[in-house]
Order: sequence, then structure tokens, then C-alpha cells
Amino acid sequence: MLDVKASKVMTSPVVSVRLDTQLREVLRVLHRHYVSGVPVLDEEEKVVGIISERDVLKYTRWVVGRPLRGPGKLLEDKEEAAHVSGERGVDVIEAVAAVTARQVMTMNPFTVREDTPLLNIVRLMNRRAINRVPVVDSEGKLRGIVSRADIMLILEKWAEQA
Repeated sequence: MLDVKASKVMTSPVVSVRLDTQLREVLRVLHRHYVSGVPVLDEEEKVVGIISERDVLKYTRWVVGRPLRGPGKLLEDKEEAAHVSGERGVDVIEAVAAVTARQVMTMNPFTVREDTPLLNIVRLMNRRAINRVPVVDSEGKLRGIVSRADIMLILEKWAEQA
């Protein structure tokens, strides 16, 4: 178990978005793929950020002035947006929906290589309070991702074999 590498645990291929992906599309991607965060790639396929539901919630709270529950629904449904935030709020929510991943993402995320030991990844995630770590090659291009769910799956398999 201690010698397991990222390449054996990671999910690949990885769902990702581009720097210019609008927030409404980011939320669609998260919802469609049942994930809470995705890497953000530049034009060269290099990982330049991570955008998560937490980032979206922080951003909408900053813009709107209060936390929004279910920002995805608000960004998609103008009637719901008007009900929650009033007619003027619809304009604000539309503006939020149009911003790009570049404006909301966490920049310069922690990354690991395919040969990084699982224990190092777990330590990184625990010490930095992060839920996912992109796995990149020597050029910084995305190869996979290790999430807390991936780690739980490997622990479940290990426990079943013990």
C-alpha cells in the first residue's frame, strides 16, 4: 500500500475546463460529471488553476453580498434568480454567470507527478486542506487527477484484501 503511486490511483481522462469557460458552463460541467471541482487548462493543455464549487460560492457571495444556495440553479433559471434576489439581482446573477474560470479559479494549484507516492498525496491534501490534486507530466500537462474519492476507493480495496 505504501508504494502505490499516483498513476495507480488517479482518474484519467480528466474532466477539465479552459481559462475562458464561462461560469455557467463550469457549473454545467460539474453537475454533468458529478464532481465538485475541475482543473483549468490554458491553450497548451497545461494546468493553470482549479475551479471548485467552493470557489464559485465564494465568488457569488463576494459579488452578490450574501451566500447563494445552489448558484447553479440561479445561473440557469432567471425566474428562480428573480425570486431569490429580486429583478435587479437577475442582472447581477447574469453578470456572475458570464465571468470566466480565469476570474474565479484558484491559481497555481498544487500538482503531483504520476510517480508520486500516495502517502505524499494524502499528506499534501491534508496539510493544504484540498480535495483534489491534478497529476501532470514534466511539461505541466494534465495526465490525471487524484481526489479524496479516489483515495477512499483504494483504501476500500486495500481493506477488503487485508
